Amino acid sequence: MSAAQNKAIKQAEPQSRGDKRRAAFIAAARQVFLEQGYEAASMSEIVLRAGGSLSTLYSQFGDKQGLFISMLDARVRQITESMGVELSAHTPVEEGLRRIGEQFTSKLLEPESLEMYRLIVGLARKFPEIPREFQRRGPDKIRQALADYLVDREEAGEIRLEDPYRTASLFLEMTRSGLVSRALLDEEVRPNAEEIRTSVNIVVDMFLHGIIRYQPDPANTKTVKA
Repeated sequence: MSAAQNKAIKQAEPQSRGDKRRAAFIAAARQVFLEQGYEAASMSEIVLRAGGSLSTLYSQFGDKQGLFISMLDARVRQITESMGVELSAHTPVEEGLRRIGEQFTSKLLEPESLEMYRLIVGLARKFPEIPREFQRRGPDKIRQALADYLVDREEAGEIRLEDPYRTASLFLEMTRSGLVSRALLDEEVRPNAEEIRTSVNIVVDMFLHGIIRYQPDPANTKTVKA
């Protein structure tokens, strides 16, 4: 069974009442945290928007920080899902990296993702445990998902790796550094799909093939006499 079929079956499975309530809490929390910030966000306001009760909210997430982290987890799953698809399909490395790069960059460039990142950076001084947990459950998990795909491609004989995790980190940083950094600093920067595709293609070509042309060794070059 293909990865696409497995995904379709999973999506078709009915959610329990608890799962639906949890999803509603996370969706409402995302709105409230982005509108009001972490400190000002009210758990009562989240319940008002999502429905349910405060007791149910606290029983599912523990406290505000637990809810915030769960919200981040849901976002990370959306990003790592595409990498899992390429891994299970054993997609050839160049094709897979292009698709992963485009989906990864597109997700990071969504207004909600940009606002969330700004919010997390702003929490670093007063609530350092939240960015640390985000790093562990977000970027670290995304790097590992890509590393797993790269190892699969190494086992297929397509590439050679010395450190899969660091190699994955390098690719992701190259992919996001230009467009995402600009968009974080300037709200008017909104790259379209073609700009994202062009940027990712440059990264993939450089990542797989390098930028230095092969220069023959002069010692091995025979002099041709006239």
